[in-house]
Amino acid sequence: MSDTFKTIVIGTSLSAMSDDIVRVGLDIAEATGAVPWLVHVHSRPGSSAEMFGAVDGKWIVEYENALRDQLAEQAQRTGLASLPGFGSRQLHSVMGSTHGEITELARREGADLIVLGASESGALHRLLLGSTADGVIRKAPCPVLVIHSAAALPPARVEIPVDLSPVSADALRTGLDFLRRIGAERAEKEALFVLNPLEAEGSLQFTPDQIESFALDALRRFLRANDASPGLGRVRIGYPAEEILATLEERRTDLAILGTHGRQGFERLMLGSIAQGVMRRATCNLLIVPPSARPRQEVAGEIARVGADWKFVPDEVSA
Repeated sequence: MSDTFKTIVIGTSLSAMSDDIVRVGLDIAEATGAVPWLVHVHSRPGSSAEMFGAVDGKWIVEYENALRDQLAEQAQRTGLASLPGFGSRQLHSVMGSTHGEITELARREGADLIVLGASESGALHRLLLGSTADGVIRKAPCPVLVIHSAAALPPARVEIPVDLSPVSADALRTGLDFLRRIGAERAEKEALFVLNPLEAEGSLQFTPDQIESFALDALRRFLRANDASPGLGRVRIGYPAEEILATLEERRTDLAILGTHGRQGFERLMLGSIAQGVMRRATCNLLIVPPSARPRQEVAGEIARVGADWKFVPDEVSA
């Protein structure tokens, strides 16, 4: 995130159920001093109207005006309209691709955060399997907060899966900064490193317990290098997606903070389907941090500081 927190983009479906998402955006804006934008993206009016020749230029203008009125009404009933700095300019109703328009607005306005609802049916995977949230996450120029439960913010329990890469280091720092900004510094936080069974059991020189000890030591050094308490670290052995999801369930996690590679998924073991699997099946809120949230040269510059992927090197491990 930038040194200053100025702008938030909140996506809305204009339904009553999306009011809670808008209120989350409002709470974050109040806590950080940011100015929110409320955006609704719609498609061309339905084919039934076209069949009767009802869709002409005037009708479309009236339709778009009606949507903008609904947007203004939602801002009023959620309290967003009374926020200092918020005005009619921050009401954005546009026809087009939902994820494309949201990310373009965020890019144009230099947004620090995008806030989206998981899904109105409560099935997070349905949205992430579709084109909206998944598309936003892939193209977002800033972190994306995907809300499954508005009641879980500010979070009491936070999980931060890491793979010791620069991308996960950035997600860790961004997540901790986000918690500080929203007044959730005292949340119970844990940084989770999942050690694949093939790594834990594939050595002829070391026992699985020794390798797990090496991994924990590497995790603690990683946390220190990124200004986080080493005491936050925890190592589990298993397959990443399953272990992450099990941890989220066991801890009754309110917020998971995940770093991604955008189009390429997570680094190392968190590739493609594993990353998507966590996002589709998690039932907690998610703060997704894409690499495009920071300038490329800054991300590249982290490699020397935080190291690359996990490798256990016993000579470096203190007794």
